[in-house]
Amino acid sequence: MAKIIRISRQERERAEAIFERLQTAYPDVRCTLDYKSPLQLLIMTILAAQCTDARVNIVCKELFKRYKTAQDFADAAPGALEKAIHACGFFNQKAKSIRGSCAILLAEHGGNVPEDMEALLRLPGVGRKIANAVRGECFGKSVVIVDTHCKRVAHRLGFTRQTEPARIERDLMALWREEHWTLFSHFMVFHGRAVCRARSPQCDGCVVADLCPYPTRRKRAAK
Repeated sequence: MAKIIRISRQERERAEAIFERLQTAYPDVRCTLDYKSPLQLLIMTILAAQCTDARVNIVCKELFKRYKTAQDFADAAPGALEKAIHACGFFNQKAKSIRGSCAILLAEHGGNVPEDMEALLRLPGVGRKIANAVRGECFGKSVVIVDTHCKRVAHRLGFTRQTEPARIERDLMALWREEHWTLFSHFMVFHGRAVCRARSPQCDGCVVADLCPYPTRRKRAAK
């Protein structure tokens, strides 16, 4: 049985206030990968590991002209796919994951990307972050997408102390209505990139600084 997380009224109000401020700060928030199908998003999220979305978009503009279906990727000639995705880094492992994932899509799902979480997690190179990104973006599921930015911002805001993605998801889901989960995930990513950076976070210019415990902890640590 899943653990019931009890949230105080004060903490829920703080979470709602943070949501509203980030919504004002990032009114046009969206997935920054330029995909046109679930398969394209799956491929792009695999490539985006330790690579910028901007670079993935550039690489995939040409990649998707050559490889259009799961069959195309599964049948990619040795070395050809690796060369095409070289600029995204870790190209050998990513090519292996893409080929393996597409082979499973063909064998078990008619070449289509499934929306079931467990089915997605069986694909090589696909973890909870990628699976939830595909489910949220392509199938309209309410999900929490925990990437490095989301994890960092959630910790600094004091929303979770967990380190495992599934447990972070659970803690964040308890704070907002279900229809806000995916949108808040995007807020966390954008805010983590623009303001709440891993190094030199811009606390002085942060729209939620007065609602966040991190600036105080940071000042104490600096003394």
